[in-house]
Amino acid sequence: MRRFLLLFILIGVTASAQEATEQQTSVFGDYYPISIKPTVRYLSSMVDQEEILFDANPVVYYSFYNNMVKNLQDESDKRFSSTFYASFQPHIRMYNENSRPVKTPSYRVLLGFQLLRKTDGNHFLAAALESGHYSNGQSGCAFDINLDDETSPCDAIYAMITDQTNLSDILNRVNGNFSTNFTRVSGNFRYNNLKKNTPYQVHSFTGWYELWHNNMFFLADLGGYNPLDIDIYGRHRLGFEYEYLHTYKETLKYSVGLRMEGISGAHPSVEPLRAEVFGTWYPFKSDFGFFVSYIYGHDNYNYRFVDSGNQISVGVSWDWFTPFQIKRVENLRSKQ
Repeated sequence: MRRFLLLFILIGVTASAQEATEQQTSVFGDYYPISIKPTVRYLSSMVDQEEILFDANPVVYYSFYNNMVKNLQDESDKRFSSTFYASFQPHIRMYNENSRPVKTPSYRVLLGFQLLRKTDGNHFLAAALESGHYSNGQSGCAFDINLDDETSPCDAIYAMITDQTNLSDILNRVNGNFSTNFTRVSGNFRYNNLKKNTPYQVHSFTGWYELWHNNMFFLADLGGYNPLDIDIYGRHRLGFEYEYLHTYKETLKYSVGLRMEGISGAHPSVEPLRAEVFGTWYPFKSDFGFFVSYIYGHDNYNYRFVDSGNQISVGVSWDWFTPFQIKRVENLRSKQ
């Protein structure tokens, strides 16, 4: 009962904050064609060492410049839209432990640029370049709870790791350090079927490549990784997502999709594949939805990518790029 009470409290707080930002024109209300959706969910545990109470991604985007909606609804023939932004992407889990209810959280802080082009057929092509820092803010040795990171005793633990070592069994889940800088390149294509100038059927295809590197923005030697960790992390990650979004009679909206990620160059005990099948129901005429999903493969919570297995989740999400009326379509049709 306690886990569900905490989950609903967090959902309520997040929903209230989201509603408040939607009622005003601000950097919080802009659209991002390539983005991570904020979520709050129940998530089953992947390994026996930990029992998850809930999992949350309270992601926020702050635009320095964003003309996405303006250009798509403009009466002119502008085809390109863009945005330059910062994003804070925390990933928080609460575990069923009295002494440490929240441990080793994840933080992504990044700068990003996106470019969107509307085709003659009213479809969208988008590209994104993002770079920043990813860590959990801990100082302990990743594989020994009694040692500090980047000390000689901790280095000796790393020296004992072989290709046969099961890293999930020895991971320091209390305060083990995880840190790297990263750069991600993404592309998205949205195939829109329109009704009354609003997309009512959308096929969205997204692919991305992510490189983990030591220097922030490839320039500053800040917030990078321990050299002993990078051979465990793997430098390269590839991903793909397909989502089908359908609005029925302008009142019922739902989506189904598949999300996949692969890790290249990680330790042999790491499962390189992660796959998630999901479905979302939007009961109100808004970007707020309820979703369920099934996950197979490695975990995506900081150093817990060394864990792998099966999970189910149930929760709520908010969409940063919901279908909206493209007024420019009506103008072009009237000219024709």
